Amino acid sequence: MPELADVDETVGRMEDLLAEFDRGDSRARERAEELIRLLMQLYGAGLGRIVEMLRQRDPLDAVRLSDDRLVGSLLLLHGLHPEPPEERVKRALSRLERRLESHRLILTGISDGIARVVVEGHAPPAALGEAIERTISEVAPDLAGVEIEGLPAVPSSLVQIAPAPVS
Repeated sequence: MPELADVDETVGRMEDLLAEFDRGDSRARERAEELIRLLMQLYGAGLGRIVEMLRQRDPLDAVRLSDDRLVGSLLLLHGLHPEPPEERVKRALSRLERRLESHRLILTGISDGIARVVVEGHAPPAALGEAIERTISEVAPDLAGVEIEGLPAVPSSLVQIAPAPVS
């Protein structure tokens, strides 16, 4: 099976090619966009059939397939991911939590595209917030953001200087 070298590189190249159409014939760009749309519909329909066949055989097979980062991204792109964002985020937080010593990561909900996470435990590491955000963005790029409670406030590096007393 041919392997895609680098997804980000391939997407970048596709964007470059489309940008070339901006500098040229607008009719050619419209036709290229239509071609891409038709290809995406065709591949999306094929992926949809694969996911449905896997679900009929064993619902966990579709989930296992979606665990692959590239395949999972394609399923998200076509609205076919077998797991809702809540489940993906809970599983990812559970994996991250196992690497922590004494902290719990609790998804309290997702609303308006924002995942809300509570960190429980004494003195969480400073980099935990970034790790949570990165972990969630990898499994749920369809979300708009993450709000985290329970992390220590980041100290400001701004030094406040009071004006000198007037004599």
